[in-house]
Amino acid sequence: MFLNRSGSVFKLVMLLICCASPLQAITINIDYTYDTSNFFGSGNPNGPTAGAQARASLEAAATFFSDILDDTFTSIQTPDPFYSSVGNGMVTWSWSMDFDNPTTGSSISLVDQTIQADEYRIFVGARNLPGNTLGVGGPGGYGSSRDPSGTFSPAEIVQLEQISDDFFTDVLTRGESSGFASWGGEITFDRDTGTPWHYNYATQTTSGYNDFFSVAIHELGHSLGFGVSQDWDSWVSGTVYIGPNAASEYGGSVPLDCNINGCGHWADGTDSTIFGTTTSQETAMSSTVTTGTRKVFTSLDAAGLTDIGWTVVAPTFFEADFDKDGDVDGDDADRWLTYFGNSPLADADGDGDSDGNDFLFWQRQFGSGVTSSTSTNAVIPEPNRGWLILLGCVCLWVSG
Repeated sequence: MFLNRSGSVFKLVMLLICCASPLQAITINIDYTYDTSNFFGSGNPNGPTAGAQARASLEAAATFFSDILDDTFTSIQTPDPFYSSVGNGMVTWSWSMDFDNPTTGSSISLVDQTIQADEYRIFVGARNLPGNTLGVGGPGGYGSSRDPSGTFSPAEIVQLEQISDDFFTDVLTRGESSGFASWGGEITFDRDTGTPWHYNYATQTTSGYNDFFSVAIHELGHSLGFGVSQDWDSWVSGTVYIGPNAASEYGGSVPLDCNINGCGHWADGTDSTIFGTTTSQETAMSSTVTTGTRKVFTSLDAAGLTDIGWTVVAPTFFEADFDKDGDVDGDDADRWLTYFGNSPLADADGDGDSDGNDFLFWQRQFGSGVTSSTSTNAVIPEPNRGWLILLGCVCLWVSG
């Protein structure tokens, strides 16, 4: 998927920082191997501080997804060669991780890497993207093979078949019985000096700047198969999405933004609630994002991931986030003043009232999030499907 400029105003929320999940199964591992321009460091066009902020924002977005994804994936590791003990037989296995270099755009195939159990690896980098595109991302592809030679005993053949079945299952499904699964994917961010980025996820997004955290959340969603997988396509009917979880959350078929590249986004203007709250926001995975504002993951976005096979658990919030908008800020202090002494709606300590102790919670937790600004807008076009995912010949879909 691609990310460009467009047209609505959204509320800035720092959901990630305010989420806490004691158990996490999937770990999103951000890999900077191919960030050869050092965009996430001293090579950032806006300097090393901006590069460090970009890295911190991306890691924060990755942590958010690590906290809400409750699946368990098997590891992927190439088996050792097998030698017959009774004949001259030998079998070797191999697999490849196929993706686009996030800095150059060229094709890469890494052979016989090890992916740890529950790891989901995302290669990241930056290059000048065309037009007003802010990001490109999607899941990676794979190849796998077995190369036998010579003869084996019947018992060895049974053993070999089991090794092969286990290995190919790990590569293809990560041990999942159904739904989307992969070793990971890649994300590219725009490094054009004409792109005004707000890199710091811990501060308010400013007018006229594109929020890096919002783009990271969006692209990571695509790297997890949202909008760019066969599992997603199975729920697309014309220009609407009929996945049961999303349809239940939305109240019917969900309108999609469709073009020649497919239907990989919710339609522009599709609203939901910030995931784990009742606070309204346009979906993070819709086709537009507004310059000068921040968007975070919503309940409808989470339902889309659930439909393609992920197990998604709602985040929890800090006690002093009285309005449950994903941040602890002045709005929560105003809410405490409103309900002080006459309502439990600003009750942080769980004693059934709103009093001075609850204000102390707010003081300790203040700054866990920020509030929003508004400005002009940004668009997220459809995924560009350059590689067809097939057994033994798969690849990456870019998204944005």
